[in-house]
Amino acid sequence: MKKQYHALKASLPMLLFDAAPPLTSAVFLERCEVFLEPRLVQFLRELSIAPRALPKYADPAVLEDRPKDRPSGPRSVVMAQYARWEIALRNMLAKLRGAKLGLDPEPDLVKLSVFESTAETSARNAFGMSDPLERELSLDRARWAFFDDLEWRHLFDFEALCIYRCKLLILEKWTACRAGDPAKNLTAAAARAEHGPDPTQKE
Repeated sequence: MKKQYHALKASLPMLLFDAAPPLTSAVFLERCEVFLEPRLVQFLRELSIAPRALPKYADPAVLEDRPKDRPSGPRSVVMAQYARWEIALRNMLAKLRGAKLGLDPEPDLVKLSVFESTAETSARNAFGMSDPLERELSLDRARWAFFDDLEWRHLFDFEALCIYRCKLLILEKWTACRAGDPAKNLTAAAARAEHGPDPTQKE
């Protein structure tokens, strides 16, 4: 299996934040189908850069304990870490928004979220920007940086493919956003990024 991950990852083009995606999610998933079991491909297909809830295995330590209530099927320590970080980011944005508008942010908060210092800093930096596009761009740069910090430890394993898929979703989000009227397309592009583009579409 390690050789399969190495061959697949080595065949993928490099992703750069400020560049157009060199391949689509459909092409990426097709390549994965050649090397990986269907259950792993499905896991990659369903990844989101905007998780709305903490998975039961969100604590990496829980992965090692193998609790009875842990979901069956493929799991990813990296994606568990990212889910915690992203939800901490969204919770902080909700608190900042509530404070600005004089509203109670409690209904918009995900409960049992942990504190993530980089997520709080990223949220505060982005929230201070008046331009919605620049604000969203700042958030996605922070997400990209989060994956960069983990990537060097997962160069040729399944976690590396999870990181690649999420980075690809970020790039596809901005490709869709910048087509035509960026401000108008931002909401739609962000919504598509949560679950990924239609995997049946090809380049």
